[in-house]
Amino acid sequence: MSKRMKRTSSAAKHVIAASKVYDWTHAVLTIPLRVALHFPPRVLQAETYQYNTISDGVKTVYTDDDELREYGDRGILDPKHVSWINLFINGVLQPEKLYEVEKGKLTLKTAEPPPKGAPIILQFITIKSGF
Repeated sequence: MSKRMKRTSSAAKHVIAASKVYDWTHAVLTIPLRVALHFPPRVLQAETYQYNTISDGVKTVYTDDDELREYGDRGILDPKHVSWINLFINGVLQPEKLYEVEKGKLTLKTAEPPPKGAPIILQFITIKSGF
C-alpha cells in the first residue's frame, strides 16, 4: 500500500491532490456569509444658493435677468448640477408639480401668477460626496 492510501476497514480511503475538482452530481453548495461594515458617522458637506426675485403679478416665467442682484448673481442654476431644488412663493414651499426649472429659466405651471410683490425664492442645494 502507498502512503496515501490507508485501509482501516473493508472500504478504502483516498487522499487526492488536484488543482480542480469537478462535481458531476451538479450539487449546489450555499455558504452563508455575513460581513459587517462599519462606517464612522459623518455629516456631508452641502452648498446652497438661492435665486431671488419679486413677482410683478403678471409673469409666470422668470429668467436670470429677473434676479435681485443684491442677493445673488449666479442666476437660475442648471438642475443637472444640483442635488435638490425648493421653490418658495410668498414664503410657502411649492410642490414640484407646480413649477419647472431649466438652466436660466423658472416656469410656474399655476393657473394664476403669484400676487404682485410676492417674493419668489428658488433654493438650490448641492450635496458633496466627501470621498
